[in-house]
Amino acid sequence: MHKVASLFLPTWPTDRLRRSLGDGAPSRREPLVLAAHDGRRRVLHAVDAAARRSGLRPGLFLAEARARVAGLHVRDADPAADAAGLHRLALWCLRRYSPVVAIDPPQGLWIDATGAGHLFGGDEAMLADMIGHLGGAGIRARAAMAGTAGAAHALARHAAGRS
Repeated sequence: MHKVASLFLPTWPTDRLRRSLGDGAPSRREPLVLAAHDGRRRVLHAVDAAARRSGLRPGLFLAEARARVAGLHVRDADPAADAAGLHRLALWCLRRYSPVVAIDPPQGLWIDATGAGHLFGGDEAMLADMIGHLGGAGIRARAAMAGTAGAAHALARHAAGRS
């Protein structure tokens, strides 16, 4: 039976930035957002988990976000760096999980998991391995496996208990 794993990285842009800043990155308890221009106004392009808990969402005007959240850390969005980082992550998945990996921009990957689960002790163990390794690297991840890419994609993003 054909199996596809979908790896969803809900805070990929901010996680990638934190990894690149190293010790200079704000604490994960402090809200971090990435802003981009939308015409003449700056809007939130990406938000981390702390910013989301504070009520911030992508698309919100930066001025409004600053008014809502004191001590907000703001950096410029870099979609090209996000895409390059996702590509490097896909290469890592190629070496570790499967010879067939596809990028699901802007925050995910598809992995052909057919016949690979047994190498990790089963499908659930393979997904747990993905989430565990990424979590250890400071990258939030959710994963699901199904018979089609669409089903795996939906489960990784919307099913409870998958992160």
